[in-house]
Amino acid sequence: MFTREPIFIRFQRYGQRFSTGTWWMVMAPGLVLTLFALAILIWPELLAYMVASVLLFAGISLSVWGWSMRQAERRQNRSTTVRYDVF
Repeated sequence: MFTREPIFIRFQRYGQRFSTGTWWMVMAPGLVLTLFALAILIWPELLAYMVASVLLFAGISLSVWGWSMRQAERRQNRSTTVRYDVF
């Protein structure tokens, strides 16, 4: 398991080679980000809409997550609560 070799040598020896189309996974997001930057330079109010949409999405996501955690906590409390009836 421990061969006292630097990790980069192990990755070079045992790692897989990149396939021919892998560069698109880096190129495509770069092009999209460049186009967004140019669109914001042309229409500055677009930045406000983008930031507002990200904040709205984050707020709704956190609210839904909190609600589901509350429901899970209620279900757990109902299932673990032991009632002792006194006769």
